[in-house]
Amino acid sequence: MLEREQYYLDNLQPEYNIVKTAGSTLGYKHTEESLEKMRNFVLSEEVLARKRLSTVNATASRRVAIIVEDIETNEKSEYVSLTEAGEALGVSKAAVSQALSRRLRLIQKRYAIKRKT
Repeated sequence: MLEREQYYLDNLQPEYNIVKTAGSTLGYKHTEESLEKMRNFVLSEEVLARKRLSTVNATASRRVAIIVEDIETNEKSEYVSLTEAGEALGVSKAAVSQALSRRLRLIQKRYAIKRKT
């Protein structure tokens, strides 16, 4: 269809058509009114709420639940994410992640780290 449209654009050269290539919007300029409508839509409360929900869902799907055991006191703590566990232990998220990937899985020679299953 694009080939046929391009054929007519080339041969008829219609005055009302702003773009010169079929299937392309290159060269098209939106009116100030349409730009304002798009801005208002993008900044609308509905769109912003959807974006927030999407971010929360994406973050939740990547979380790794962690169980931390203090080997000195045998106390166990559960955390919903690497970040939360790291903050509680005073280390970075990366340190918790590295401890999970090692065989020993100890942080600060005191906390045993494992994934919650």
